[in-house]
Amino acid sequence: MLDKMIALVAEKFVGKFDKGGQPYILHCLHVMNAVCPKQDDHELMCIAVGHDLIEDTDITGDDLRAMGYSQRVVSGIEDMTHKQGEDYLDVYIRRIAANPDTRVCKREDLTHNSAIMRMKGLREKDFRRLEKYHRAYQYLED
Repeated sequence: MLDKMIALVAEKFVGKFDKGGQPYILHCLHVMNAVCPKQDDHELMCIAVGHDLIEDTDITGDDLRAMGYSQRVVSGIEDMTHKQGEDYLDVYIRRIAANPDTRVCKREDLTHNSAIMRMKGLREKDFRRLEKYHRAYQYLED
């Protein structure tokens, strides 16, 4: 199922780019490889590579279930989804912290998203976002 998840993520992020102008799929693949460098847990790798699917595309958890993904994978991706209006630290990050799979995925996601060399420039809003990411990372580490 890992190959199908990578293909799905690649398809859904065609034409989408990160804040540094790179194809978004590279971020997803980076998180996947950082989370599971030995490539020995394909379900965890599916969660990692698919971590932004529900949040940033038209894919739903029900779609993933219908495609045959395990409850572990679907729950992980659903937990990684920051819902509109949901408090970032008190609800979203706390939910992630409760699941060992999402905790490791989110730490790598935050690390990659915080790499200032990936950004084209830094504005005040970028510094605020980095501060928020730092607080979230510290919470997930504790």
